[in-house]
Amino acid sequence: KDFGHSYKSQTYHLLEFDRFCLAEYPRAETLTEEMVMKWSVIKPTESSNGYVSRITTLRQFGKYLVMTGEDAFILPDGLKGGDMPLMPYVFTQESLQSFFNYTDTMKRYYQSTVRHLVAPVMFRYMYCCGLRPVEVRRLNREDVNLKTGRVFIRESKYNRERIVYAEDDLLSLTSVYLQKINMVFPDSTALFVDRKGRHLSKEAHQYLFEICRNGSGIKASGTRQPNMYSFRHSFATHRIYLWHKEGKDIDSLLPGLSAYMGHSKFQSTLYYLHFLPELFSNMSGFGFEQF
Repeated sequence: KDFGHSYKSQTYHLLEFDRFCLAEYPRAETLTEEMVMKWSVIKPTESSNGYVSRITTLRQFGKYLVMTGEDAFILPDGLKGGDMPLMPYVFTQESLQSFFNYTDTMKRYYQSTVRHLVAPVMFRYMYCCGLRPVEVRRLNREDVNLKTGRVFIRESKYNRERIVYAEDDLLSLTSVYLQKINMVFPDSTALFVDRKGRHLSKEAHQYLFEICRNGSGIKASGTRQPNMYSFRHSFATHRIYLWHKEGKDIDSLLPGLSAYMGHSKFQSTLYYLHFLPELFSNMSGFGFEQF
């Protein structure tokens, strides 16, 4: 943290590991091989990246303990969650409609005067602009230009910044939303606020999503559980499908989609091509091999 790097995800992993130890090994005084290896089993709904992030935090914690003179087991290098992430949940048009119908009809919650206002707009930004959860949480009002549609994404993954553009319908919705929020928190700088007018926390964001997901009746598809990244996955998958349907040159358009989504590697964008044969049987004429 002293070098300017965020340590939020590592803190979350260590807190979860602490809870795990309290439940499974309440009397343990050292970091043993048994507890480390039991913690390092990949979860059914966990992606490879999430798994690697979780176990890397524990590996570094073990190294830290050894450096300070403690007796601790260090997780060996080489454990991986797999070559490909789990097939994510991609919203259908019907499930998206159910989700947003629920957010649009939410009632005012007695503990929050703004939750029912935030949800319809915030989750639409995640889907319509393909934003990561942390990116939408960090948006300030000044980051969205309601005239041009320019949306400034700050301090994203790998500390990169980028610019995306929102469509007119979303901007109109944002304008109405801000008029209502200004009546409650006129001095807030955050675009999407909690009940105190601050940026939503990760926990509050997740909780609100689960309320909307469960309230809209969306169920898991096999082992694929809808999560907040499902909006981003759906944005990319639906966009590629529409390009194909419209006869667009996907080969030339994919680099632009990669930049728009803030992918550090082009392969991250190509990954979405794997979803299309399973989801859209009418795309049999698409030349996947060229990618």
